Amino acid sequence: MRYLPLLFTLLLTACGGGDSDSPAPQPEKQAHPGIQIQALVQAYAPDQRLSPAITGKLGSISYQLVDGAPTDVVKISADKQYLSILNAGTTELVATDSGNSQTKSASQRFSISISKAARSPLLTNDISQSYVAGAQLSPSISGVKGTLSLTLAEDQPANVVAIDAQGKINVLGSGSVKLLAKDDGGRNFEADTREFNINIAPAETAFATYQNIAGKPLIFGGKLLPVYSGMPTSEVHYQLAAGANTQVVQVHPTTGAMNILGAGETQVEVQQVAPANHTQVPVQRFSVQIDKAQNLALKASDVTTRFDADKTASFDVTGVQGTLHFAIKAGAAEDIISITDAEQGEFNFQGVGETEVEVTDTGNDNYLNASRTFKVKVEAMIASSLQAISLDTQYQANQTLTPQIVGANGSLSYSLAPTSATDVVTLDATTGQMQVLKPGTVEVIVKDDGGELWTAQEQQFSVTITKQDNNLFVVENSRVDYAANALFTPQPSNNQGQVSYQVENGGDGVFSQDADTKAITIVGAGRGWITATDAGNDFYHPASSRFFVDVAPLYGSLQISSVRSQYAPGKTIEIPMSGAIGNLSMKLHSGQSDVVSVDLANKTLTVKNTGSVTYIVTDSGDAGHLSQKAELNVVIDKGSENPELALSSALVSSVYSPGASLNVPGISGRGIDSELSYYADTASSKVISLNETTGEMTVKAAGIAEVTVIEQSRNYERTRRDFNVSIAKAAHPGLSLDEITQSVVYYPDRKVLPPEFTNAFGNLTYAFGLQVSPEYAELTSTGELTLHAYPRSGDNDYFDIIVTDDGGNNYQSASLNYKLFLRDIEPGLGEEASLTFDGSELQMVSPAEVGAGDVSYFTAIGGRGDALSKDEDDELRGGYTTMVTQVCTDPDNYKGCTFITLRLQNTSLCSDGSRVAYPIASKSRYTCPGLSQPVSSEVTVSMNEEDPYNAWFVNPGRFQTIKPIVVTHFAKPYRSGDVVEAGDIEARAWWLINLDITKE
Repeated sequence: MRYLPLLFTLLLTACGGGDSDSPAPQPEKQAHPGIQIQALVQAYAPDQRLSPAITGKLGSISYQLVDGAPTDVVKISADKQYLSILNAGTTELVATDSGNSQTKSASQRFSISISKAARSPLLTNDISQSYVAGAQLSPSISGVKGTLSLTLAEDQPANVVAIDAQGKINVLGSGSVKLLAKDDGGRNFEADTREFNINIAPAETAFATYQNIAGKPLIFGGKLLPVYSGMPTSEVHYQLAAGANTQVVQVHPTTGAMNILGAGETQVEVQQVAPANHTQVPVQRFSVQIDKAQNLALKASDVTTRFDADKTASFDVTGVQGTLHFAIKAGAAEDIISITDAEQGEFNFQGVGETEVEVTDTGNDNYLNASRTFKVKVEAMIASSLQAISLDTQYQANQTLTPQIVGANGSLSYSLAPTSATDVVTLDATTGQMQVLKPGTVEVIVKDDGGELWTAQEQQFSVTITKQDNNLFVVENSRVDYAANALFTPQPSNNQGQVSYQVENGGDGVFSQDADTKAITIVGAGRGWITATDAGNDFYHPASSRFFVDVAPLYGSLQISSVRSQYAPGKTIEIPMSGAIGNLSMKLHSGQSDVVSVDLANKTLTVKNTGSVTYIVTDSGDAGHLSQKAELNVVIDKGSENPELALSSALVSSVYSPGASLNVPGISGRGIDSELSYYADTASSKVISLNETTGEMTVKAAGIAEVTVIEQSRNYERTRRDFNVSIAKAAHPGLSLDEITQSVVYYPDRKVLPPEFTNAFGNLTYAFGLQVSPEYAELTSTGELTLHAYPRSGDNDYFDIIVTDDGGNNYQSASLNYKLFLRDIEPGLGEEASLTFDGSELQMVSPAEVGAGDVSYFTAIGGRGDALSKDEDDELRGGYTTMVTQVCTDPDNYKGCTFITLRLQNTSLCSDGSRVAYPIASKSRYTCPGLSQPVSSEVTVSMNEEDPYNAWFVNPGRFQTIKPIVVTHFAKPYRSGDVVEAGDIEARAWWLINLDITKE
């Protein structure tokens, strides 16, 4: 222990004989060497004198308390020479040694701790009695030193007794329970706990006796009632006994009514429930017997079916209750069917005809056995398998045909259909063999008599004999010299009928043809095409032959038609040229030389590029004809689209970065002399900016863009290729706040706006990180926080708020937690008044008007905890609300503090002049006489010596609160004589109350 010596300088006046006018000089006193005092620790004993151990003492010792030390632990005698015990606790004193004639005085500070005294144990008595509803028990307990409380011991049932706030024991039910009597020992004695027993015996119960039920017929769904004597208890439970047959009856659990399910015997168990805290009724059982019934529902229908050698069929029997047995009835035909499974009723077919079958049902637990007889008729099978394939062949002399028939069951016969010609084939009625006579079509009918087990069937098929093709018919190409209006007569060969001719393309300027006689006349030089048609005969189809005739001019006849085609690389085109006699030569006349390459020997053109060109072609002629020139005009149009143009990728993807550059995919297959341009629509332009010439892209925002690549070239029309650009949202760099912790001064219904974030990219939403009751605060999604009340003692004085940025269009979402601390309320923030409570009754009248029928109430917060209503009933007329608060002799240093209890009442004024008193939190709409509402809202604050802590508040001095109490009036917005304002209940007015109480 460290001692801090206190040095005092004492001026001592010398005492002794001599003339008072001439005092003798006194020697100067020496400094005291100091005293040492050990801390004193002792158990409490009433008024026991204390003797601190002091070393170094030279004179007399006096004591005094250190400033601010507790004054109720030890008592200092009037002469300050002695100490005695007042109460348990710890205090600090200063001991002063007066010194002697040679030594000055000296002081030393030391502590005294008085521990609680040991005490004798509590004496408790057990309680045992029968159950009486609503009874109260008074335990006998002696040796109490302090405050006594009763509680249930750990793991004890809560349905035997209940202990109210006054310590009364109320009987709830029967049973045994252990209670703990707890004496806290008061301030000066140790606590003690003792256990005692309470036994509540149950009351007696009257009940009914149940009887057996037997010989009842089986009626499904029929209802049986229990049979009993006496009176059942008010609550009865019925169920089938464990292991009993569950297929006989179904028991209603509360009425005992039994629905019949089947025949047999079972047992029902009855549990009569005794009233609460009465003796239990023993479980009873009674039996129920239901007789078997005749099976009147057994039905076996007659069977009519068709024979099927490969099929296993079964009989249809309804109303079956047990196991079936099927058998051919005695005396009935046994060659129609064969029963293969007597229990399942399965059978095979043996023949066609009728027989009888007897079926026997063995019954079951609910039904007796029964038999039925039914007929079985087997008819011949319907045949539908006959198929005949139609024949189609070309005529040949002496040809024989055989019919193609499958699926026959019996004997076949053949005949021609009545409408068929008889001169096409001859038909054998038994074998169906046909001898071909001539081309034509006939219909043949084939019939199958079905044999023994099948019905007859027939099919019709066609026989088509087509004419022969005349592949030898031909008219050879020919060449004649031009002779004006000369008749031209073709020379056919291998024709079968009459030959006709038709000049094509109007004669091509070479021939003319008479519309009636069909005579052909030469009208010009060149090549003319003619189609010859052989009409054929009964055995040959018509045939045609196309041939041309070149009519040679006397002075050359070279003709070349213009060529026009669409571009395709390397495409070969035949030159439409006629009348060439000698050698051909060519030279460029006009146009583009790289459009086509010309092969005069084979009379073809090969496409090289689009464009137009004109060549002069010269026929050298021969000895009998003059040379001749002709123009060859060629036009090659652009192709519809470049099929080779391709992109290396259909997607360019990246992550959002403002101003980042992106390259277009690689492009292959470009046409000759092609130019590229790039295009993006309005929606895509919001995502990227695009250089329409180079295709370079710059990122503007996250999203999806579509870019079109357009190629324009010599040989193809505009060709488009599309690719997509995907810009993913970037990772959010994280929300930041200059100060992650905020603080505001609290006042009722204060609205606090959220802080500003420097790097938010989208919409911000706010939510509490920890659950907050709406009575304390409400937080909107936009971050506005409304403070309704200051947190109670022990709750957090801050709000953990999570703000989430959805990132907008370009960034992913991110969240940040920040804290908003509440500082104590301060004057000047909108209170109606800052009042002082000095122990006398204090009344506050609210300026807030309340609409008729509207809810209005007050709250009080601060001190040690929030206000609590008496009996926890806010609607108790005449009730009040208590609040425990702390007052201190030195509020700045928390020294000399104690607790006191205040009473708060809603003492509002009624229209008849009377006042009503309710707890301040009362929300009753009608509180005045006649269910009317008070004309004013008032609160009265007072202090009563009967309340907890107030009896201890006896020491003199001035006591003040460290923090003010906040009283708030809550009501809806309202102005009398005006329209009622819409809105929820809000803080309309509040007051700050500072306690400043002086005790004499």
